[in-house]
Amino acid sequence: MVYLTVAIIFIASSVYPILGAGQSAHIMISSQGTISPKLSALHTDGKYIKDELGNVVLLRGVCLYEVPSYVDHLKYNKPITAYVARLKELGINYVRLPVNKPDWDVNNDTNGDGIGARDFNYQVIDAFTKAGIYVFVGLMYGVSSSEEQSWAANPQIVIDWYINNIINRYQNNKGVNIYVWNEPHYGVWGGSNLGGGITSGYWNAMKAICQALHEANPNLLIIVHADTWTSAGFSRVLQTDPIPTPNVIYTWHYYYCYAPTYNPYLGWMTGVSDPDYQELVNRGMPFYQSYYYGNYTQARQEFEKWLYDNYLWVPTELNLTIVNDEFGFTGDEEPYFSYRACKECGWYGHVTDTLDAPDGNHVQQPYPNVTYCPICGAALPRPREHVEPGWPQCMRDLIEIMEKYYCSWNYFAWWTKTYAGYGLTLDDMTTLSQTGLVLKDCLSG
Repeated sequence: MVYLTVAIIFIASSVYPILGAGQSAHIMISSQGTISPKLSALHTDGKYIKDELGNVVLLRGVCLYEVPSYVDHLKYNKPITAYVARLKELGINYVRLPVNKPDWDVNNDTNGDGIGARDFNYQVIDAFTKAGIYVFVGLMYGVSSSEEQSWAANPQIVIDWYINNIINRYQNNKGVNIYVWNEPHYGVWGGSNLGGGITSGYWNAMKAICQALHEANPNLLIIVHADTWTSAGFSRVLQTDPIPTPNVIYTWHYYYCYAPTYNPYLGWMTGVSDPDYQELVNRGMPFYQSYYYGNYTQARQEFEKWLYDNYLWVPTELNLTIVNDEFGFTGDEEPYFSYRACKECGWYGHVTDTLDAPDGNHVQQPYPNVTYCPICGAALPRPREHVEPGWPQCMRDLIEIMEKYYCSWNYFAWWTKTYAGYGLTLDDMTTLSQTGLVLKDCLSG
């Protein structure tokens, strides 16, 4: 009996990544997938996520972008169990499962094997939770702005969808949780601006949805967007009017490459290049310049301050639970949404819309340092040498800083690493890409 007790204690100690509530040191989590197939119902307690024994749990995950992309099967028709084993081996303890609503609702069968999209998603959920990996299911694709707007007028539509499709089926599965809706267009929900673009129509609808879902299953964790579309951080509505329902987690999305690539020109797109990142310093993001010059200690301090001022103040000052359930890195490769501007004629557009030579063809990946204006043929140099200065250190720093503040996270995505894409794998969906290798290091740290 003594030996049995010791064994149980040993197993319990390896079941979850845990911390005592008062511990403030950097969170260290095993990468060996030591999560029990018998999952514990999770709940929020201030800024912490805890299991049924009161242990602090940090969720570290990836998004299964492949599932909605291939609708009702995996790439190369690989078995789900192969991915479960690979992610468990890496130390992933939660996956984000995006739902394409039209495919799900009609149970779309694209390959004639008799297993439609909804049934396949259920197989994915069952396989991961059986293996001891939490699944957060969320509506994400195939919904028009008009349909999203109808949800504001009648939140019961969303409530009924989750109750009928997820909650009723998984009442007894403690590993299944929900993220309500990905990156809402707050404006279409109507009402007044409550801060940072979040509207009263959206916020009131989320309150109603969260309350109803919680009543349907009190064990659910429910993730809700409360971040701004301008990357200015969490809305200050959380200071005055947080959602009163238990087990609500507020999410934010962040892509390090967005600031230097979406608007790489001074002022209002005037076509002035910024090779030393001074414009980003002027815009309150000095860490880009510090990372560029290799001042990593200073860069991390500046990065942490910026993340705190925008996002990490919420768990620290408001004692609310947060997660970053979408972030990614290109591996310092210039993405298609980079902009270049022509000083000669004023043209401004995506790098893919420029030419490989005057009067030439549209550029192909990887994008050259100099492209040419599609209007007048003038040379258009890259505004910066790097789109992700300091990579991969900046990626490691982001993950470590989030964990320091008990912010769970989910990388976007478990997907093939195309040029300038965020994918964690090579084409076989198993071998890690350069970004995947960095994530592996962070998981094993």
